[in-house]
Amino acid sequence: MSRTNGASGTELTQEAVERARRKTRFIALFILGAPVALFLLSGLRAVQLASAGEVPAEFRDLDCDGKVSPIEWLRGGIDFRVRPSQLAAGCQEIYAVKTGAPVVVRCPEPPICRVARDLLPK
Repeated sequence: MSRTNGASGTELTQEAVERARRKTRFIALFILGAPVALFLLSGLRAVQLASAGEVPAEFRDLDCDGKVSPIEWLRGGIDFRVRPSQLAAGCQEIYAVKTGAPVVVRCPEPPICRVARDLLPK
């Protein structure tokens, strides 16, 4: 079974047609697959950075609701650090690296977790 190309009058073999289809599929896979692969690699790097972060996993509850969501875990490991609290004596505060603003105050005795904006003077 052969087809003719109207422009040149040459015959296209079945192999040539299949080769062109494979090339088209490869190009489409590359165009669609490269961004997905890059996104997955950046996600893996974010998890790697968060796991090596300064804030311990048990301190990463950033809204003091008693649960650490995946977003809090990631942000706690990447965007925040720990220092002695300036708002409550004997406590630790989780602060934003970019601004230096405290986010959460963690104390050894109750209340263990307090949102820093509730402790700031008005």
